[in-house]
Amino acid sequence: MGFSTDYSEVNSFELILKGEYEVIIKTIEERTTQNGATGLNLTLVIRNDVEQKYQNRLLFHTLWKRREPSPADMQVQGYSFKQIMSLSKAAALPSGKNYENVQALCDELINHVMRVTVGHDEYNGQMREIVKFMNESKFPECRHVYKDKPTVTADTVAQKPAETFAGTPVDMGNLSDFEEILSDGDVPF
Repeated sequence: MGFSTDYSEVNSFELILKGEYEVIIKTIEERTTQNGATGLNLTLVIRNDVEQKYQNRLLFHTLWKRREPSPADMQVQGYSFKQIMSLSKAAALPSGKNYENVQALCDELINHVMRVTVGHDEYNGQMREIVKFMNESKFPECRHVYKDKPTVTADTVAQKPAETFAGTPVDMGNLSDFEEILSDGDVPF
């Protein structure tokens, strides 16, 4: 049995052109660099429910903690108060709502939509996309559908495959004698 090529699911990794894009906030994670700088890393997905180029492509944006935070910045754990408020406004969070901490705000921001202006910047000799501005979405009703990738866990790896390869059933044999997966503390490296 043969097959034919199908490039409909192949992603291009060309530089996203400058301009405005409707996005959805997929994740926000606080991370610290090797140099000790801490930032909120936003992963944004270009929405597929709005007619625009680069649907489902990812954009990354970081809000950095201030080196010398003002009293207003200290309210948001040392991040720029102005940047946090700009992000919140762009994501259309209600004005005046109280949050226990920045993490609570970030948890609420997940899956909110906004419109970003993408620019270009050179970093280590290569051009890359940067988020220059964040504004409220022109399409607040969101019907974006995330592209699902199968989740691989210890349980799914150990399961007997239900599919066949080239019309022949695949038999993994008896997997009951496999050991449990070790945690990070159990490995020597």
